Amino acid sequence: MNKVASGEAFKISLSSLSLARQRQIGARFIANVLDLTDGMCTGQAQKIAEKSDVSTEELEQAYRAVRAVYVATHPQSDLSALDYRQQAAHFVAEACMVCVAPTYEQHRTHHLAEKVAGYCRMARICSSIQHEEEYPKFVDAEASLKKEIDAQYRILNEFLENR
Repeated sequence: MNKVASGEAFKISLSSLSLARQRQIGARFIANVLDLTDGMCTGQAQKIAEKSDVSTEELEQAYRAVRAVYVATHPQSDLSALDYRQQAAHFVAEACMVCVAPTYEQHRTHHLAEKVAGYCRMARICSSIQHEEEYPKFVDAEASLKKEIDAQYRILNEFLENR
């Protein structure tokens, strides 16, 4: 099997997985960014999504619980008070919501894992933004994003090897 080493190969590999497997790999992407939140709720949602035999009821309960975190961390309309660390936690909660959201399994192609990966990347970018001064500094954002993308490729390659 070829190693996933590009964005296109990443998307193709993810979309070829069943919905249940996309939830599992999405949960692993989330596990890689749980350090950006202190919410027990997001950790619980991640654990539920990772299960191979997750029930619809468990998904619904996890979705409702993590949605509360999503709402609590939503940025306010006053952007001058935007807290990028809180925004990072918000993106982790959004990744969890996508991962445990009720879905229609009869669709042939799902993009659940790709969406989760994107929210995890956004969380990592937000966590790298320094905002102690007048203007936010993005000097670490590019390196942080590259590190997260590389970690996601590694996580996916390990997941695919262990099928």
